[in-house]
Amino acid sequence: MKLITAEYCPFSLRCVLALREKRQKFELLTVNLAEKTQFGALLSPYGRVPVLEHNGNSIYESSVINEYLEEVFPEPALLPGDPYNRAAARFWIDFCNTRFMPAYFNLLKSVPGKTRDALRAELLEHLAFIEDQGLSQRAADQPFWLSGRAGLVDFAFYPFFERFADVEVFRNVEIPHRLEHLQKWLKTMRGLPSVQSIMRSRAHYIAYFGTFYAD
Repeated sequence: MKLITAEYCPFSLRCVLALREKRQKFELLTVNLAEKTQFGALLSPYGRVPVLEHNGNSIYESSVINEYLEEVFPEPALLPGDPYNRAAARFWIDFCNTRFMPAYFNLLKSVPGKTRDALRAELLEHLAFIEDQGLSQRAADQPFWLSGRAGLVDFAFYPFFERFADVEVFRNVEIPHRLEHLQKWLKTMRGLPSVQSIMRSRAHYIAYFGTFYAD
């Protein structure tokens, strides 16, 4: 089994975390997306990563790959077993893909001015939504999003928080102190062995992303 990724790609990181949490052996191939003429055959039809190669087939898109892994390697389970909570998991993954992630990247790519101010406010609204409608609804003894162990929802969101220093430093967005459940969840995620195996320092991300996002 092979996972084709690009360095610093948060979508690829979702799949790395899922594979490691499921304790699967896999080959990791990192490509340079700037050299698509060289790596095009390895990429998805959209020309991007991650791509999972398994049993002679190629599977595309991080959320699809992770659900595929859940079906092929059901233990340990990374989605809830009951239909309602499984639907809730898919809602939050969709929220990450269609609301949180676009706001995050649109803010990073913005230029100074009113548009950036609006995008900053939008990202803060999404952080508050995660706190108020998601993490604060957990049982008191539930450390992760929907269960007692990390799952696909946690791995959908975490890669963006792994590199959150870029919006903090270059776009002046910090996680508000009142979002206590989000802060606690992040601390718990950073303690996972699968996360620690890929974790880079805050200073590393600031130095790297400063070349792209510093005004």
